[in-house]
Amino acid sequence: SLASLNVRYCENLTDDSIKAVAAGCPSLASLDVGDSGNLTDESIKAVAAGCPSLASLDVGDCENLTDESIKAVAAGCPSLASLNVGYCNNLTDESIKAVAAGCPSLTSLNVWNCRNLTDESIKAVAAGCPSLASLDV
Repeated sequence: SLASLNVRYCENLTDDSIKAVAAGCPSLASLDVGDSGNLTDESIKAVAAGCPSLASLDVGDCENLTDESIKAVAAGCPSLASLNVGYCNNLTDESIKAVAAGCPSLTSLNVWNCRNLTDESIKAVAAGCPSLASLDV
């Protein structure tokens, strides 16, 4: 069964393809869809629901994503160790606080250029992610 998928820079990728991966690959541990600009919350919520063993997720520069999808990942992927949401400009403290509460094994977090985040996100990560070794702001 598929453990890792990297489709970074696949600009024509749609939610349908990622939803199919989520439905058919429950053991997926690593997913990189960074810079795939057509993806929306719909596909990432499907990943959160269908891939509970996900350890690494890169959605950097997926500009359509909102707190809704990242909160779903935080709730559905408790083993998440690495998360890149850099340049996801719609995200707010709400999603990062959910990650801090739901993903205690997080070791790497990239929130570079997430312009709506405040000190509240960083405080939550500091309190909720004791294994964090890399934080990119």
